Amino acid sequence: MIRIELLCREIKRLTDDYYKCENTVIKEQIYQDVKLLSEGLFLSELPDYMLDER
Repeated sequence: MIRIELLCREIKRLTDDYYKCENTVIKEQIYQDVKLLSEGLFLSELPDYMLDER
């Protein structure tokens, strides 16, 4: 449960940074980080039997 909370907090923090950022290169890096963490959050919610199939 803690890892989900940490992922959510980090995604929120990065999303805030994304909208405040004016540098397009850094903004793209932040976007990629949000995307990666979002995928991690999705995978953390999958049942264990679905993760074993990968």
